[in-house]
Amino acid sequence: MGFQDRDYNRYEPYDDYGYIRSRRNSGSMSVTMYLIFINIALWIANGFFFPDNALTFFLSVVPGTFNTPELWWKFLTSGFAHSPSTFWHIAGNMLGLLVFGYGMTLGMGTGRIGIIRSENIENQLGRAEYLLFYLLAIIFSGIVHAALNPTTGSLGASGGVTAIVILYALFYPRKTVLLWGILPLPMWAIGLIIVFMDAGGASGVGKGGIAYSAHLAGAGFALLYYLFFAQYRQKITNGFTGWGKKFRNMFKRKPKLHTYSEKDTPDNTSVKETKLEKNDEFEERLDEILGRYGKVGEAGLTKEEREFLQYASRKYRDKK
Repeated sequence: MGFQDRDYNRYEPYDDYGYIRSRRNSGSMSVTMYLIFINIALWIANGFFFPDNALTFFLSVVPGTFNTPELWWKFLTSGFAHSPSTFWHIAGNMLGLLVFGYGMTLGMGTGRIGIIRSENIENQLGRAEYLLFYLLAIIFSGIVHAALNPTTGSLGASGGVTAIVILYALFYPRKTVLLWGILPLPMWAIGLIIVFMDAGGASGVGKGGIAYSAHLAGAGFALLYYLFFAQYRQKITNGFTGWGKKFRNMFKRKPKLHTYSEKDTPDNTSVKETKLEKNDEFEERLDEILGRYGKVGEAGLTKEEREFLQYASRKYRDKK
């Protein structure tokens, strides 16, 4: 079966204009979209169905949470609670998730302007790892803020969103983004601006009512993740995959042994075995990359994996 005939390759992610298509028969929505929906639903429910903002208060970190272990679950739930007095708190956080987590940007195609999905953290990490990273960033930033400010409460997804933005800057430092929708800057510069502004706010320069320490903790979490895990994620994944293949091979039916006459010289036998071994390894590697392509899309593949797919496509085309 050729590369073009495999199930993974039946979906073209972009149309003729360069705009992303909706995945057919995917059966599930983006993790980022689920997170945005949950946050907005809770914000609306609090305003319409809970007097005195009882739902938001229930989810938020309150003074003394750090020293009260039975309330530590609030370090997670506070990331899904937003200020009931202003729409801009939840709007800013959800916009950050939409742009950097989901990759939704305004783009121009042939003869039209529209919304496209470009590089994003969800595809880069994969759904499960992306969700885990986001939730851990919320918990970590909430704990750090509560430890530094034990007499104040906190709420909002800012710590997790800041982690997503900084991780985006680390993965795509040279990508140009419009700061405040006006000024085009590379992501590394935008990341530095965010960190410096939060550092200034934490030192007393900025206005009150903002959890600057939570923002800085989210940025620090993203940096630690990138330095100590993200760079080796593919090696770790390949390691687990390799052990899984060895385990499965233990239960596979062994091939029948063949005898060779004197006419089969060692050189010929060696060449045959070597070609077979290389072909099997090539197919296994191709299946592995195509499997990742089906989960995270082209934007989530590494440079080496994209080059391998291009080589495989040429190989099967030439063979055909």
